[in-house]
Amino acid sequence: MKKIIGLGLILLFLGSSWIGGFFVAEDHKTQPAQTVLPCDVNCTNLPIILIDTKGEVIKKDSKVNVEVKVIDNEDKNSIELTPDFISDATIKYRGNSSYGTFDKFQYRVEFFDDIAKDDKRNYPLFGMARESDWVLYGPFLDRSLLRNRLMYGLSKDLLEWAPDTCFFELYVDDEYQGVYLAVEPITASENRIGLNQFGLLSGETPYIVRRDRVGTNHQVIQTYGEIMGYTSNELSIDYPGINNLTSQQYDWITQDVSRFEETLYSDYFDHPELGYEHLINMSSFVDYFILNEFAMITDSSELSTYVYKDLGGKLTFTVWDFNNGFNNYQWTDQSYERYFNLDANWFDRLIQDRKFVSSIVERYRTLRKGILSDAALMNRIDQEVLDLGDAVNRNFEVWGYTFNQNLLSKDSNGLIRDPKSYEDAINQLKDTILKRLNYMDNTIEDLYTYCIN
Repeated sequence: MKKIIGLGLILLFLGSSWIGGFFVAEDHKTQPAQTVLPCDVNCTNLPIILIDTKGEVIKKDSKVNVEVKVIDNEDKNSIELTPDFISDATIKYRGNSSYGTFDKFQYRVEFFDDIAKDDKRNYPLFGMARESDWVLYGPFLDRSLLRNRLMYGLSKDLLEWAPDTCFFELYVDDEYQGVYLAVEPITASENRIGLNQFGLLSGETPYIVRRDRVGTNHQVIQTYGEIMGYTSNELSIDYPGINNLTSQQYDWITQDVSRFEETLYSDYFDHPELGYEHLINMSSFVDYFILNEFAMITDSSELSTYVYKDLGGKLTFTVWDFNNGFNNYQWTDQSYERYFNLDANWFDRLIQDRKFVSSIVERYRTLRKGILSDAALMNRIDQEVLDLGDAVNRNFEVWGYTFNQNLLSKDSNGLIRDPKSYEDAINQLKDTILKRLNYMDNTIEDLYTYCIN
């Protein structure tokens, strides 16, 4: 009998990994194998979301009906507490490179009073603006857990609108999923991007366009920049939505973006009256450039790029997806000693204008004395780590095996970039930020060399 038991333990050990006191099966491609047992009432300072799929299988390309419970006590939270909010909802997987690549899933949920009647239910999730639909982002590749939280917070301080966020802990069908970030998706509504909810008979309309990988439900537009070879990656219309977009609005949006691009890439692009400047929200373009350069975003203005415009307004940038920032790009080492937007869509031309570059330089110098100072950023990171508390340990009881994997390619010297602990991940993030800012401090005025006027 002892031999049988011993053999069983050996087989268990061979098929599993020991992480944080739990045996975790090597087959971890779908959901974490280990349920985290309920703790006492004072177990976590983060809010909690519990999703009950009622036996449905969550999918990528279609929504399924679920029940969502939210526990959001001001002091401490536990799954043992009575939920503060219960709602019917729809859910689907989301993400492009993350889906099918990373073990920790990303979700899009929407609350409903009555799903059958499409009667949506707005709710101020974790104190954020009242809306029905939310992104549930699970940091996986980013083992600091902080990149999106940090950059969305900075963006919200600078831009006219940027997504609000809040950390929480997630359970799906009683299986603990770890630390997640609730994120406002980029949508047009009263409590998000406040665009007019009507257009004109001419087809003139408020709009949001996205430059990204194109999906089946995207209304792709072919604009002047693409036709002439000035831009890459197609633009698609996010708002008005596919079910509300008229042919007149489709044509008008296409022509409006084309008008900007034709002006931008013309010989008179920097003309004080006829040039691009009167067509754009200059401060949003400047801040977008600085934020993405600071974060070292390789695909800035190429992917996950959103621009919106209200009736009678100007083209305005917002931000999305900083998971790959600060040298966390999976496939290549991101040197902090370079600029990433020099040949990016639209910015390749904008930096040829001395006025635009001057705006960047002046704004950057100002921000370095405030929210982008070394001290402000380090304090911000330290506070986020403090706020996460013991949730970090619970997260890595499930996902701790990632510290033993090389998810990132080696750097130019052949050295491993993957952190080996949470402390290592935080120190790595801080070190990269400080090196990046030091480089930008010494080279930001070099952007003038690209000016042609």
